[in-house]
Amino acid sequence: MKGSCPCGGVTVTLPRKPEYLNSCDCTLCFRLGALWGYYDPAEVTVEGETKPFTRTDLGEIWLDTNFCPTCSATVSWTARRELPRPRMGVNMRLFDPDELVGLPVRFPNGRDWDDETERPAPRHEPVPFARDAPF
Repeated sequence: MKGSCPCGGVTVTLPRKPEYLNSCDCTLCFRLGALWGYYDPAEVTVEGETKPFTRTDLGEIWLDTNFCPTCSATVSWTARRELPRPRMGVNMRLFDPDELVGLPVRFPNGRDWDDETERPAPRHEPVPFARDAPF
């Protein structure tokens, strides 16, 4: 799969479709408007210049979101610390929506999760991605 930001300055190449898409509602993801797919960073090729944004409103800074400096499109997030397994998020909105049709979209309750407690239940059950989906 190959996707790009609106201006074409950044392209992302993936080896396959993600297992699912995440529509998180934490204060960061909600404001970015991202729809995340997850991969081992070794599987992802990002070409073109990106700039990091580091969220500093939390106690522990553990990720950077990366964006195109020309059109400001969110490209990915990358971990700043070692995770239990290698993982990065790729903004699947950079890809042709036809390639995403049918993939399950999950709705984690990121807004109510504080890293100190058990992850809260999802906001609702997964639904298949569709071109006319309201998210």
